[in-house]
Amino acid sequence: MPRAKGSNTPYGWTTKKQFGSDFPPGKRALATELQRLCRLLALNPDGKAPTQEQAADRLYVRDTSLSRYLTAEYLPDIGIVRNLYAIARADAGGVEEVGITLTDLERLHSEAAAEHCGDCVKLRDEVSALQQQAVENAVEVSAVQAELSAVRKEAAALREGTAALKREVRALKARGVRTLKTSARRAIRAGQRSRLAARADAALLPVPPRRGDRQQSNPEKRAALTVARQAEALQNGGRQEGVLALLRHSAEVLSPAETAALVCVLREGQLDELAGTLIHIYGRDNPDPHVMRAAAQLHQHGAPDDAAALLQAALSTRQGHQ
Repeated sequence: MPRAKGSNTPYGWTTKKQFGSDFPPGKRALATELQRLCRLLALNPDGKAPTQEQAADRLYVRDTSLSRYLTAEYLPDIGIVRNLYAIARADAGGVEEVGITLTDLERLHSEAAAEHCGDCVKLRDEVSALQQQAVENAVEVSAVQAELSAVRKEAAALREGTAALKREVRALKARGVRTLKTSARRAIRAGQRSRLAARADAALLPVPPRRGDRQQSNPEKRAALTVARQAEALQNGGRQEGVLALLRHSAEVLSPAETAALVCVLREGQLDELAGTLIHIYGRDNPDPHVMRAAAQLHQHGAPDDAAALLQAALSTRQGHQ
């Protein structure tokens, strides 16, 4: 075969091909033989060696594909291998000049294909394992999502139940306060009616009651007993807010005499804490004339300490506002 002209490295595109270290030996052997066959291709009419693009055109393949065949990156079809062998043998002048038989070249291709298929099987196994893992992960994610959805529904139900309970508690508190106020009003009205009846009786029979009987039969005492029983029942039931509401309402509507009677009844029932709370509220929230009358009534009932405490509560409140 005549030497190529005008080129110091004829067929240089075949000699520059290098293999990666991870390529199997069968592929490297086939690619090496394909490089050698490409160097047997005939020169161009101008005496220059054919380019890689010209060789690819003769083989009816793309330039990039031929490059990958020669670097063992791709495994060419057996038809491309046979076509290259036929062209190289014709350009070289015979089998002897080619240096390899078609049978041996086909054997190299079979060995490379076996390696290629082995790699494919390995890759398919890896892909199958990854797909199985993906399915398992999807099942696990689906289970977690279902559990999360159930938890969210349960949390929503709990929030709704909590809101309903809060509304019920508020309604019960409001109803309890209204009931307490109604009971207090009824007790006060009953005391007022008793006082009016007593005054009517006194007008008909102008005989003053005995001093020792006043604390046992006056209407103020009956009204005080009614409020004291309600306060004690609330306290025994653990409803401290209801007790405080009852005492505040009583301090607003009870007369000084009724307030003094209520303090004495609470003391008699050993409800000292409630008596002290009532004294503080009444002295704080009522005008001075009412406080003075209530203190005078406490003195008459034999409770000078409570009278002093009532005056002290009023005085402390007045000084705090100055």
